[in-house]
Order: sequence, then structure tokens, then C-alpha cells
Amino acid sequence: MSQLDRAAAQAIQVAPEPDADRRAAIARRILEALPDWFGLPDALEHYIAAARREPILVALQAGEAVGFALPRRLSPAAAEIHVIAVLPAQHRRGVGARLIERIERDLVGEGIEFLTVKTLAPGVDYPPYVATRAFYRAMGFRPLELFPTLWSAENPCLYMVKALRQARHFADGRLVIASHNPGKLREIAELLAPYRITVTSAAALGVAEPEETGESFRENAELKARAAAEASGLPSLADDSGLAVAALAGAPGIFSARWAGPAKDFALAMARVERELRAAGATDPGRRAARFVCALALAWPDGHIECFEGRVDGSIVDSPRGTRGFGYDPIFIAEGERLTFGEMEPAEKHRISHRADAFRQLVRGCFRP
Repeated sequence: MSQLDRAAAQAIQVAPEPDADRRAAIARRILEALPDWFGLPDALEHYIAAARREPILVALQAGEAVGFALPRRLSPAAAEIHVIAVLPAQHRRGVGARLIERIERDLVGEGIEFLTVKTLAPGVDYPPYVATRAFYRAMGFRPLELFPTLWSAENPCLYMVKALRQARHFADGRLVIASHNPGKLREIAELLAPYRITVTSAAALGVAEPEETGESFRENAELKARAAAEASGLPSLADDSGLAVAALAGAPGIFSARWAGPAKDFALAMARVERELRAAGATDPGRRAARFVCALALAWPDGHIECFEGRVDGSIVDSPRGTRGFGYDPIFIAEGERLTFGEMEPAEKHRISHRADAFRQLVRGCFRP
């Protein structure tokens, strides 16, 4: 994937669509753009009806739906991707991967162990599905069984499956928080308080912060957690988070802290966000979509690591509001809220924030009894 495509993928938001009519309209527009995949009228109408009837996840880029997926629970242990589709112009740009990553994240949180998908079997000379099978293999799916006549003799069905990875449980009494940011330390310590873990910071142990050379929030969180675990000999939890603005192709993204300069002046960073949005012509509220992203990495001294990524979607206001929180909180309003994160009571922010989302996944994966 090119740097441009990587930036576009980071700007994609994946969210459920609650309205049945919008679900059906999104499904119709995308499926009709894919005649090589969904050219049979009966099949197309079947998937549109399913999207109207059942929840779907929609991939949004600059507020426009560019892909969707319908995951369906089959049993307490298994689920399937009933349909997934991405507009042709967005193929090979990470949209499908983002949809499947979100599906897996949700399913693991529910205790689902296996994810399946049906596709056209090999042996049929049809290039679009050669690419489809390659995509599923790249996402970790493996062939399980061939059903020659499930659809028709001309369209044999290949059933593919992926085992969803189960996280290592945390059984230690001490944990290092690998951050020197007081705001992050405070929030993470508050989230960990119910678990009766003795928490210390990397700064208190004299552990220096490594250079953040990763190309994603996940990579930076992992390298910080590994460095702290190796230096301290204790399990270490690191956070890498930031603001991704759709109209700015996902910027500031992993450079969120650097936009604040050496003095960590987030008033300066927020002013830059507004300046660049205006330069991009994104003054209308409908063009100011953004999300906060948080990657939490838990590393053990033996090298094992678990990583969870949380998000909260919302939009950017044109001037800072509120003095609570830290960083970009005063210019961000979460979907469905009236107050910015800078105006919210801490307990309310913790309930819906990107860090809380990542932390819930961490707890489900690593702190379950």
C-alpha cells in the first residue's frame, strides 16, 4: 500500500448504521457498482434486504459510505461475514481490511472464537474472485470445505474460516504505565483502579521514552510497551493515541503530539487543525468529521504482547470549548453529544472515550476471570 493509500485508510471511519432505510440505500449503491461480484438480480436484492433487516458496519471516508459489511452471529462460538462490499475506486486501499478488523474486534469482545466467509471456489475461471480469495487469505482466512452445489453447479462455494486469537490473561500484581504524559497517566490509573493492581509509571522508574518510529498508533504503542517491559522487568502498558481528521486525510494522526511542538502547546495544535480545515474548505459542520484513536499495548518481559485499538467518532468545532481533559479535547465532540471532551465531566468522558473503548477490549481480553 502506498503512503497516499495508507493515509486514506487511516482516514476511514467504520461505524454501525442504525437506520434501516439508509442501510438499504448504502447497500444498493455499493452493490450495484460491483456487477462482476453482485450482478445476479436475485443475489443483489437478497443482500439489500438483509442490510435493511440486520445491522451493518459502514466504512466512511469524508462522510461518504465507501464500503459495508454485514456480520452475522451463528452460535455462541462462531460468526460469519454474510456480505462485504467496497466501491471499485476504493479497492486495494485498506477499506475491506478496516471493515474486517472492526468485525473481529467486536466479535472477540463477545467471546466469539471463529469467523467464517463463503466465496466462489477455485477452479472457476473468474478473475474478480481470484482477487477476493487472495484478500481473504491475506486477512487470515483458510479454506475449510468445498460445497459444489450450495449455490449452483456453475458457482461452487468455498467455505473459509479464521480462528480469532484469544489474548493472554494478566495474572501479575504490578504494572508499569509506559508514559510520561500526566493526563494519560491519570486516565489510565483511574481506569485500572478497580482491578487492585499496583501501578507505577515509567518516569518513576527512570525508564526513558523511546523514539516513536512506528507508522501507526499500534506500532508506536507496542514499541513503547516493549521498551518499558525490557527496562523494568515488569509487564508494561503503553498508550499511543491521537486525533484523525477526515478532511485532512487522517492528520494529525500519529503526529498529534508533535503538532503541539516541543512545549506541548495544544492551543497551538488546535489552531493548526482549524487553519488547515479552513484551507481545505472544510468549514461546513458536515465536512469536519474526526475521530480519536487509542492503541493500548500490554507487553510482558518475555516478549509477549497484546494490543487493542479503540475509537470514538465525532467532529471538530471551530473554536476550543472547555478546560477539562487534555490535548485536543476542547475541539472534539463525540457523535450524539453536545459537549466537547473539554467540557465533559471526567466520568462521562471515560464512559465513551477512545481510551475507554480500548480499555474495555483490554479488560475483556486480558483481565477476564
